[in-house]
Amino acid sequence: MSLLREKHVKVRFSQEEFSLLETLRRTAGSESRSVFIRRRALEPEIGTQAIADLVGQVGVTLNTEDIAPKQLDHLALLLGELTLELRRVKKS
Repeated sequence: MSLLREKHVKVRFSQEEFSLLETLRRTAGSESRSVFIRRRALEPEIGTQAIADLVGQVGVTLNTEDIAPKQLDHLALLLGELTLELRRVKKS
């Protein structure tokens, strides 16, 4: 079911802003400017908190004085999760 969109918003961009918008839109793989802007404005920022949490956990693990093999395994899992989250954010 398609939503009926009754409200219209006019936004002016400088040439530099418009170029950046187009670059971001193409990078995200969005098919149209309106879809890209709507998603960026209305959907929650995907992954940023998860990325910050994972980076913090990696830092805590690396800051321990003696890193045991078990902790290295944990670190590898954290880095794997971080990689997946970064890929998810890049696609959005």
